[in-house]
Amino acid sequence: MRKWMLTWNLQNLFSGLYLHAIFLFGSVCVVYSDCTPEQLAAIMNCSKHERHTRNYDYMEGGDVRIRQLFSRTQWFLTIDDRGNINGTQDPTDCYSILEIRTVSEGGILAIKGVKSQRYISMNRAGVLQGKDTYNENCNFKEVFLENYFNAYSSAKWTKNGKEMFIALSQKGKPIRGKRTRREHIASHFIPMKCREEERRVD
Repeated sequence: MRKWMLTWNLQNLFSGLYLHAIFLFGSVCVVYSDCTPEQLAAIMNCSKHERHTRNYDYMEGGDVRIRQLFSRTQWFLTIDDRGNINGTQDPTDCYSILEIRTVSEGGILAIKGVKSQRYISMNRAGVLQGKDTYNENCNFKEVFLENYFNAYSSAKWTKNGKEMFIALSQKGKPIRGKRTRREHIASHFIPMKCREEERRVD
């Protein structure tokens, strides 16, 4: 009886792994007609965890990293052509490829969508929007958390002295900054590394 149950469980395990592998392969093989070859290359290369190969040289000189920001709530951050900021669970979504550029010392960054060419911006009320022109509202402080995630708080605005963070809810919707905290999982992101990171954007 025990031998039969072990065999049955192994068969279920292997069939589950097989189906999971097929699903992952299928999602990676999806090709979007509105993506350029460079964007598709960036998508296919966004696979490494930022923490394992972190290079602090980017903190100086305005270097650019090409990344996908994957939320602890299981969503990739996106910026579309209309400036809407949302989450997607599709790792091949062109709008999830981001340029993260150092703009000043102290880990101050600007985050821009590669496809939409819009910057993430947070206003005084903590609302996230995509702007086509860079300004001080587009500056964010990158915080390296002890749990190996990163958090991004507005470098300009606070609410009653408390930091306001980029955050995605469990449904993949942006959360107003005044409702966010550093310890909330909605504010935690993993920068998924791309091999395109060495590319410079003029």
